[in-house]
Amino acid sequence: MKTKIEEVVQDIVNSYEEMAEMVLSQLTLLDKYMSGSIKSSLQEIKGEITENENKIDRLEVVISDKFINSIVLHQPVASDIRKLVSIYRITINLERIGDLVMNIIGSIEAINDSGEYKAMAEVILNMLLSGKSMVEKSLLSFSNNDKDYAVWTIKNDEVVDDMNRKLLINSISKASVSKETREMLLSYVDLKNIITNIERIADHATNIAEASIYSMQGTDIRHSWQNDNSAEEGK
Repeated sequence: MKTKIEEVVQDIVNSYEEMAEMVLSQLTLLDKYMSGSIKSSLQEIKGEITENENKIDRLEVVISDKFINSIVLHQPVASDIRKLVSIYRITINLERIGDLVMNIIGSIEAINDSGEYKAMAEVILNMLLSGKSMVEKSLLSFSNNDKDYAVWTIKNDEVVDDMNRKLLINSISKASVSKETREMLLSYVDLKNIITNIERIADHATNIAEASIYSMQGTDIRHSWQNDNSAEEGK
């Protein structure tokens, strides 16, 4: 028979898993939105994404309240505290990924018919798929106590950052595509917003992976990867 604190922790885990699945679903829907061409279908996808975003926001509040109550009312042991703190940190990052999906949808709507976006859409979609894979593996790391997935996610953050820089260079090189300078510049602003938001999704996946390692080992490795890389570069 489970103790009260075990029931409380499991209840929080269940809410977290529901939120994680919903955020992964949002990334899949965003993939469909970016790949679609029929406007009526795009509006349906956007409606589903918006509805899910409201649910994600509510879940973030619920998990936050449950987390605080578990600490105050039930005094969990150290191993449970690590798990709960990790879930709380992951939840914050999942909620922010949900916000970024909404930001990307708004930017795409603004430039969906532009030549600049059409020229870059396939590359941007590939970048999104890389970010989505990072989120999936970071969540699997936490669920399965798999450190290798967490390490893979953290190291691949640099790959997505590099893709961001290359996309910007490619966008600038295609500036001659547009005949109207003002429209072109506005389109590139929105392209930059889309690219930046996808990069942030990858950053949040890295944060989730770091929280996963904290849950498994009790070691806070935030920012240590950057320091290690700097040391390697200095050799």
